[in-house]
Amino acid sequence: MSRVVVCHGIGHQYKHSETLLTEWYDALRVGMTDAACAVPDAEDVAAVYYGSCFRSREAKGGADDELADIPPLRIGDVRDPLELELLEAFAGGTEEPLPGGKGVGQMALRRLERSEGLGKPAGRAVIWLVKQVRRYLDPDDTVRACAQKRFERVVTPDTKVVIGHSLGSVVAYEALRAHPEWNVHTFISLGSPLGVQAIRDRLLPAPPAKGEGLPPVARWVNVAAKDDPVALVKQLAPVFGDLDDQLVVNLPWHHPGRYVFGSHSVLRYLTTGEVADAVASALLATDR
Repeated sequence: MSRVVVCHGIGHQYKHSETLLTEWYDALRVGMTDAACAVPDAEDVAAVYYGSCFRSREAKGGADDELADIPPLRIGDVRDPLELELLEAFAGGTEEPLPGGKGVGQMALRRLERSEGLGKPAGRAVIWLVKQVRRYLDPDDTVRACAQKRFERVVTPDTKVVIGHSLGSVVAYEALRAHPEWNVHTFISLGSPLGVQAIRDRLLPAPPAKGEGLPPVARWVNVAAKDDPVALVKQLAPVFGDLDDQLVVNLPWHHPGRYVFGSHSVLRYLTTGEVADAVASALLATDR
């Protein structure tokens, strides 16, 4: 029935939708149980998987480590102006730059590498993720059309809630704007970069004006973690209109021996009471 549809963020070009759905559903179930909310059945939750849209037709799937095949990217590989703009924008949500740094792009990269909000990622991973955002926004690339087709296949007349994390919130926002006929009641954006000017300027369809960019849903709940540099703009209401902005504190998500995306982790977001309440309310609603 797909009453709840979730859409992942950057990365995930090898993980299958079933793997993603299991991880997301378990986190959502925990959060809703802790908040004393009725938990939707597993078969009522579906995932939009578009990670493979970034791969060539010849690429093989099934890798356990999403970062294993990333080439040794360096700051010199950031040649596209949009990539540099995104790198600098996301760095704006981290610590202040250290004195004596060389080059704006290099300083931005070092700040993101040190960010616990992202789990202290390797520089090559940061560059690779920025390149994925740029590719989705590039009108000459095929990624956006591929991702939107994947979204259209998952949403059904029964879908009441759409949850988008990170770049997935951009994919979800554009899908909802493009399909006013859908009966989605609530849009939940998690760790969203929609407030970043470089991304807003490239949305399709473009918002008509500042404060007038709401998707055709009854409610939009935007959840941003205090230390999440991807969710650089925590309050989206001044930009898009009358929506419900929620600020949370996500502690870094620990994996044996390392962080996994820190406070930006979708698993941290899904276990918050804010998300649980928003999902529960939407599932109780009749129509939008």
